[in-house]
Amino acid sequence: MFQSSIVNKMLRVWGIILCICLGGFAGSVSAQNKKPAKIDIKHADNLKIDNLKKINKFIGNVHMAHENMLMWCDSLYQYPDSNYIEAFGHVRAIQNDSIHLAGDYMHYDGNTKMVKIRNNVSLRDPKITLTTNFLDYDGLFEIGYYFNGGQIKDSVTVLTSKLGNYFTKTKLAYFKDSVRVDAPDYIIHSDTLKYQTETKIVSILGPTNIYGKSEEGTTLYSEDGWYNTLTGHAELYKNNHITYLSYGGTAKTMVIDSITQEALLIDDVVLTDTINDIIVKGNYGMVNQKSNDAFVTDSALLILTGKQDSLFLHGDTLFLNKDTLGNNILKAYYKVRFYSKDLQGVGDSVVYLTVDSLISIYNQPVVWASGNQMTGEIISILTGKGTVKEFYLKKQAMMIARREETEMFDQLKGRNMTGYFKDNELYMVYVDGNGESIYYPDDKGVIIGMNRATSSDIRIKIKNRKVTDIIFINKPEGELNPLFLVDPEEARLKGFQWLKYLQPKDKYDIFNYPLPETKEPVIEEEKEDN
Repeated sequence: MFQSSIVNKMLRVWGIILCICLGGFAGSVSAQNKKPAKIDIKHADNLKIDNLKKINKFIGNVHMAHENMLMWCDSLYQYPDSNYIEAFGHVRAIQNDSIHLAGDYMHYDGNTKMVKIRNNVSLRDPKITLTTNFLDYDGLFEIGYYFNGGQIKDSVTVLTSKLGNYFTKTKLAYFKDSVRVDAPDYIIHSDTLKYQTETKIVSILGPTNIYGKSEEGTTLYSEDGWYNTLTGHAELYKNNHITYLSYGGTAKTMVIDSITQEALLIDDVVLTDTINDIIVKGNYGMVNQKSNDAFVTDSALLILTGKQDSLFLHGDTLFLNKDTLGNNILKAYYKVRFYSKDLQGVGDSVVYLTVDSLISIYNQPVVWASGNQMTGEIISILTGKGTVKEFYLKKQAMMIARREETEMFDQLKGRNMTGYFKDNELYMVYVDGNGESIYYPDDKGVIIGMNRATSSDIRIKIKNRKVTDIIFINKPEGELNPLFLVDPEEARLKGFQWLKYLQPKDKYDIFNYPLPETKEPVIEEEKEDN
């Protein structure tokens, strides 16, 4: 009748091993070596003795005692030869004046101090209440086991699982299989958890999901770590993932404060924005959910994903925040370099506005697109769905294209410049103010000379990365000279600088900041007309 199931035996072995680790084994072994005392029946209204079955039947208001255990029930069977009893109806037991057991039925072995209590079972101490229908309680080690579903409740949380152990001495509870934790601000679903009922700390020992109850619906996943239910502080160490609205984040280590709503991310940090197709990577980061701010540093990488191509950008530090309208803004600072198949660039800082997919580059920016090098005080690039749509060069704008491996460079210069792309290829450029150009026209592939011209506004048409038409607006001036009459000093516009050595070669090269092997001299810039 009382043979333990395999699961029950495994739980008992688990509990004993854990108790050994907690240092309580030596004293318990000493107690086991003592001859167990007989169960003492203190009171009963009636007694019936069955000599045939060797059972003493105590009926009505039964009260008994055994060492540090007191017990009450409606009726009881005593087996004198074996020193164990069966108790029926309104069963109650108290150990050491602190552990309270109750149920409909109990089997108690006075030799091993093992209690098996069934149906409407509760175990209470000053910290928690455990409820289940099947509980084994080891009175020697003071451990309760349930193996067919149970619940532990304290002043803060309610924890349920299929399997569980509660160590009444150390106030530790272990939960296994379909674990659920209900608290005021969150719900936890887990495979394996440990809970310290005094400190209110949940230890994550297996795959675990933590669901916040706020409107934002923040969730956490981890397989190793701990969470303080009183302070809202969590530290996660394995396969960690956090989600918040449309954002997600992973890192080897996460330190999370629910009160300040800050999360520190360490090693292999990845932040994602699924709405804007943005990925941010690095090895150290901070996210503030309250202010919607974040930063990532240490090998920081921004990826703007597209259907056909993705843009990879590196800077010392990447910042993510929102503008006054709630739109996302990404900023990269210091030694910024980026690469995609059709667009590369460098600068000291970059700002990316997700609302209109506009990339702006500051402090000596250089951009390469469709075989052209572009510079200006500020360069802005309008993108969308992984494609380049337009560029804007503001102040001292210059565009340079080299004629294959020659020293001849087509050059376009002006106050401001706008370029238009189709299928990621540049097809039209407008120069607005102080326009200058140097162009090498060819006839059936043969260069016939150098054309140098000026005009306040210039429009250029491009096809297959070659200039097909130049339109000078508002009193153009210029001349075409044969190559043999070209003065080399006249073959460069003022401010010319060929910066090919800075151009990133691939998405890995963005982490390198090269020094020039032979740097082209800068021709002194003339002051712009105001």
